[in-house]
Amino acid sequence: MTDKKITILIVDDEIVSRYTMEALLESDNFTLVFAENGIQGLEKAEAMKPDLILLDVMMPGMNGFEVCRRLRANPNPHLANLPVVMVTAWDDPTARLRCLEIGATEVICKPFNRAELHNLVNTFTQPPP
Repeated sequence: MTDKKITILIVDDEIVSRYTMEALLESDNFTLVFAENGIQGLEKAEAMKPDLILLDVMMPGMNGFEVCRRLRANPNPHLANLPVVMVTAWDDPTARLRCLEIGATEVICKPFNRAELHNLVNTFTQPPP
C-alpha cells in the first residue's frame, strides 16, 4: 500500500467555487492545486501531471470544453487519458452529453455535496485491484 498523496488540479475561474472544493477535500489525503483559467490549467496539468482534474465548464477565455479537448489531443498519454470531471451549473442531459462527447470522464453539477464529490474523486483515483 502506498502513502502517495493524490494530486487534484482544480480549474475554476470563480474563487468561491475553488474555496468550496478546497473545503470539501482539504481534510483528506489530497494535494490540491488550483488554476484560475483554462490556459493556466493546461500549463499546470503539463507541469505537474495530476491524478485528476476537476474542470469548470464556463470560464472566460478558454472554457472547460476547450481545455478538455486539448487534454484529450495531447501527445502525452498521461494527459490524454487523465480523468477529467467537468463541473457545471447546467443540470440538464444535453449539457452532460456535450461534456462526455468532448472527452470528460464524468460530470458533476453545482451545487454538490461532500459525499458526492468524494465518491467521484475516489472512483477516479483508486488504483485498479
